[in-house]
Amino acid sequence: MEDLLQQVLDFGKGNEYLDIRLEFFQNVVIKSINEEITKAFTYKKSGLGVRILSNGAWGFASTQDLNIDKLRKTVEIARKMAQIESNRTKTPIQLAEIPSSEDRVEVKCEIDFREIPLEEKIKEILRWHNEIHVSDNIMRTIVDYATIAARKFFWSSEGTKIEFIRPIVNINLGAVAKGTSGVRAYYQPWGGTSPDVGGTGGHEILGKNGDLTETCQKTGEKALNLANAKPAPNLRNIPIVFDPSYMALLVHEIVGHPSEADRVLGWEAAWAGSTWWKGMSKDEGNPTKIGSEYVTVYNDPTIPNNFAYMLYDDEGTPCKRTTLVNEGVLTERMHSRETAFIMGVESNGAMRANTYEYHPIIRQINVYWGTGDWQSNEIIEDTKDGVYLLGANIPSIDDQRFNWAISSQEGFLIKNGELTNQLYSCTATATTPVFLQSIDALAKDDQLLFWSGCGKGDPMQGGTVSNGGPTMRGIATLKGPGN
Repeated sequence: MEDLLQQVLDFGKGNEYLDIRLEFFQNVVIKSINEEITKAFTYKKSGLGVRILSNGAWGFASTQDLNIDKLRKTVEIARKMAQIESNRTKTPIQLAEIPSSEDRVEVKCEIDFREIPLEEKIKEILRWHNEIHVSDNIMRTIVDYATIAARKFFWSSEGTKIEFIRPIVNINLGAVAKGTSGVRAYYQPWGGTSPDVGGTGGHEILGKNGDLTETCQKTGEKALNLANAKPAPNLRNIPIVFDPSYMALLVHEIVGHPSEADRVLGWEAAWAGSTWWKGMSKDEGNPTKIGSEYVTVYNDPTIPNNFAYMLYDDEGTPCKRTTLVNEGVLTERMHSRETAFIMGVESNGAMRANTYEYHPIIRQINVYWGTGDWQSNEIIEDTKDGVYLLGANIPSIDDQRFNWAISSQEGFLIKNGELTNQLYSCTATATTPVFLQSIDALAKDDQLLFWSGCGKGDPMQGGTVSNGGPTMRGIATLKGPGN
């Protein structure tokens, strides 16, 4: 393998910079509804992506054919693309310096799904269906199972040589129930309140050391409760308490994406949008305050078991925890080497590509809200009249992340500090800068929720992410089908 990688590097000699990603994947997908397996298959793929900086411009090409002649041709295609791009590049691209690294990172599994036969996995999936079916009023149960066994080699012309072996498991659980309010659904992890259904590692990270019984039963019970809940009312500018799983999607949308440096520079404006704090200073001498003292947000790819765990990004930059917002003040962005050079800072390891077929782009990785000193029950008890929302569902965000609306899976009215009626079809909406300034309570109960994917780029790249935070209170408007 090393001989092949060295040959590809040698093919690209004479350019300003070159990096290669050689990747191997073995994936298993099992989909099922009502104890019936609808799809089950294993597939493999492998290939190599080459990125070249020449004449101040990028060129990129990839191939699944690892024949040496094909690899030579792939490098040449990337070089020619860079030459063509340089003809219309006004400002030559320059890269922030990073240390060269030689490392091998392997995530170990206690319960290795790669060693479990497909038949045993299907048997366990059918058992999960049975656990979700907690009542005859459960009309449908859904279990989707997926694993990825990934192996990546990253080599660069600057001497970096990294091997990364990463197992990923992802379970989606769902239940549809009927009751007095009609037919309602509840899903894990999208909108769920449990981080027990996936991440980087083996089956040991699922539920309680591989046992999802409790999580499955809770999925069915929550669907039943929603089927007997009341419709959410419309309430303007009220205190809303958000649980950690709602916080996962909230921080992803209104802080995570706006903190990606390519959005700040306007490079994503035509496709995914920009950010409302574009151009705002982050200098210590002229700090920009975007929220209350309770707004502290981090990005940290190095936390074990999270979906996007990594110690080096797809430029070979060592990853580290980055403080994006500190007590309401903008501090850092997530960077590539290119954007770091433009902004005069160090790159912090935020470049990722979905697979070898794609050029890496800046991606939020593991963005989460910092904790406070409240207990979660204390925030509810301190709220005279308001709403408690659990489990994010569907987001609607404008291009600059200035206005947002995110529905929840569950909701409860708060009256005199106590939870009363359970609600369905709750949507919180607010203007981001006003909302961030309104936050006045944070709990200690932070939790990371593992999302199986986030889309960005053109062509679109899906990417695994983790997000989360503690129970939090802020002012927003509640929308619902009720009066």
